[in-house]
Amino acid sequence: MLQRIRDGLQGQKWLAWVVLGAIGVTFVFWGGSGALDFSGLSRTEAAEVEGKGIPADEATRAWSQAQSRWSQQFGTEIPADQRVKMQDRILDDLIIRELIRQRVEEARYRVSENAVLAEFQNIPAFKDAEGKYNAAQAREALRQSNTTERELFDDTRLQLVINQLQRGLGDSSFIIPAEARRLVNLENEEREVQYIELAAERFVGSEPIDETAVRAYYDKNGDRFMTTESVALDFAELRLEQLASKVTPTEADLQKVYDDNKASYMLEERRRARHILIPINGDDDAAALKKAGAALAEARAGKDFAELARKYSTDVTASSGGDLGFIERKQFAGPFGDALFGLKVGEVAGPVKSQFGYHVIKLEEIQPAEGKPFDAVRAEIDSQFRKDKSQESFDDRQEALAEAIEKGDANLDALTTRFELTRGSIATFLRGGGAEPLGSSPDLQDVVFSDAVLNQGRVGGPIPLGDDRLVIVKVTSHRKAEVKPIAEVHDEIVALLRQERGVAGAKTAAESALAKLNSGESLASVAKSLDITPEPARFVSRGDPSLAAALRTAVFEAPRPDGKPVARSATLDNGSAAIFLVTRSRAADIAANPQLARSQTAMLRERVGNGAITAYVDEMKRKAKIVKNPKVFEQ
Repeated sequence: MLQRIRDGLQGQKWLAWVVLGAIGVTFVFWGGSGALDFSGLSRTEAAEVEGKGIPADEATRAWSQAQSRWSQQFGTEIPADQRVKMQDRILDDLIIRELIRQRVEEARYRVSENAVLAEFQNIPAFKDAEGKYNAAQAREALRQSNTTERELFDDTRLQLVINQLQRGLGDSSFIIPAEARRLVNLENEEREVQYIELAAERFVGSEPIDETAVRAYYDKNGDRFMTTESVALDFAELRLEQLASKVTPTEADLQKVYDDNKASYMLEERRRARHILIPINGDDDAAALKKAGAALAEARAGKDFAELARKYSTDVTASSGGDLGFIERKQFAGPFGDALFGLKVGEVAGPVKSQFGYHVIKLEEIQPAEGKPFDAVRAEIDSQFRKDKSQESFDDRQEALAEAIEKGDANLDALTTRFELTRGSIATFLRGGGAEPLGSSPDLQDVVFSDAVLNQGRVGGPIPLGDDRLVIVKVTSHRKAEVKPIAEVHDEIVALLRQERGVAGAKTAAESALAKLNSGESLASVAKSLDITPEPARFVSRGDPSLAAALRTAVFEAPRPDGKPVARSATLDNGSAAIFLVTRSRAADIAANPQLARSQTAMLRERVGNGAITAYVDEMKRKAKIVKNPKVFEQ
C-alpha cells in the first residue's frame, strides 16, 4: 500500500522517507535466502512470516514496477538470471519489513497520537504554497494515490516506532579511539601499483564459431532470449479538456461567482515611497548606522528628501531621489515593509536595517485597496468556472465508471457510449514497457496484467494517467513470453561466444604471465612479451577513480608488500584481465585536515551502528519461521 501511495503521487518522494527510508539500510545487508523454507503457499500469499501472510499483490505489484523501471532504463526485457535475483530480492524486502513490524509490536514500542499527527502534517505533498498543512490538499493527494488517511496514519505510526528501534540499536554501538584511528588509517591507506591490462578482444582469435556450439548455447540458455509478454488491448479514455470544452457558463453564472467572491477580486493597498540606503561596508555597522541617523535627522528637519537621497543613497534609485514607486505589502516582507506600512503620508521612518544596509523611508502617497470591476476579472472567472465544473464532472464520471466496472460491466463499447469516452486500441502493449499513447505507469501495468483483465476478460479501470486523464482497458489477446527463434538470436549468440572465448584467452594469458612474475621475471619483461606497455607505478587510494573498480579492489585485497613486491591478477568487469604488482604501502596523512578526520570517524561510527542493525536483522531472520512462495510471480 505504501508503494502505491508513492507511485500514485507521480514522483513525489515523501513516502520514500515516511515509511521505507529508515529500514532501507538493512536491505543492503540482507544477503541470500538459502536458509529460508521454500514450501508452497496459497496463490494469495507471497510469503509467510511467523504465521502472518504477506499478500501476493504486494509482491506482484513490486515486480511490475521493477519490470517497468528496467524497461525504461535499458529498453530490453530483464535477463532470466536477473529476473530470479530481482524477484527473490522483492520477497526478501517484504519479509524483512514484516519481521521488523512484528518485532516492534512485540516490544510494545509506542508513539503518541500528537507525534504521528505532526509527522503526517509535515509531508510536503500535504502543504500549500506557504508551507502550511492543507487538509483538502492532503485528501486530494491521498485520493489520487488510492489510499485513506487512516491507512497512511497507521503506516506513519509504524515508521516512527521503527525509527525508535533503529536509533536504539545505532546509538548503543560505539568504537574506541584506538580502533577508530586504526580504521581511519586503513581507510586512507595508499598502495603503489604497476599493472598491465590484457584486453579480452585480443584473445578472440580468427577462427569462426562452430554452429554446433551456437545450437548448444541456445539450447542451454534459451531463457536468456525470451520475448516480452504482451497483450493487444482496446481502451477508452476521458480527458479533462474534453469536458472543459462542453462547459458554457452564462453571464448570470459568472456574475454570481463574482458576487460570492468579491473579497478575492481586490486590488491591494499600494504605497508610494522614497528611501535612502546606507550600505554596511565590511564590519563597520556602527558607521553605517550613524550616517543613516544623520540623514534621518536632516529629513525630519524638513530638508528635501529627494535631494538627501541623491546625496546619501548608494542604490540605483538615488538618481531619481530614492523613488521606489508604488509598492504592495507582499513585495517587502520584514522590517522594511513593517515600517513603510506603519507610516502616514509625509512621515519619515528609520533607520531600518535589512540585508542591504540601513534605510531611511518616507511615505509619499497611498492608493487604498479597492475591488476590481466585474469586467476586469470576467475572463479569469470564466476560465476558473470552466475548470471547476469540468473537474467536478471528471470526478463524478470516474466514480460512476468505477462503480459500473466493479459491478461486472465488461462491455467496453457500452461504457464508452454511456460516459462519452474516446476509443482507441494498441496492438502490442508490453509488460514492463507499455505502449503509447498510454505509457507504462505501474498502475496501468497492474490493471492490464491482472487476473481479472488478462484471464477473465473483464474491463479494467478506471486508471488515472495524471490529474486530467483516465482510461479503462480490455485485453483482446495475450502473448506469453517465449524463447525467440534461433535464427533471430544467432548473431547475438555468436558475439557472446566470441566474448567468452576472449575472456577465457585473457584469463589463460594472465595466469601464464603471473607465473612468470612469481618466478622472478620483471613486469616490463612480461609486458614486452605480450606487446603491452605497462602503466607506470603510482600510489592509488581505495577510492581512486582512475583505476577500474575490480582492479582497485584486488589491489587492496592483496597482502601488503613486506620488502618484496606482491604479484596478483584480477578479472575486470568487461572480461579483460589485469596483472599487477603492489610494491609499497603507506597511510595518507590527514592530520592537517582535522575536519576530514572527524568526518571519517563519524562515518565509521555510523558503519558500526549499521553493523549492529544488520546483526539484529540476521538474528531475527535466523529465529523466525519464514515460508516463501517464489511462484507468486508466475500468476
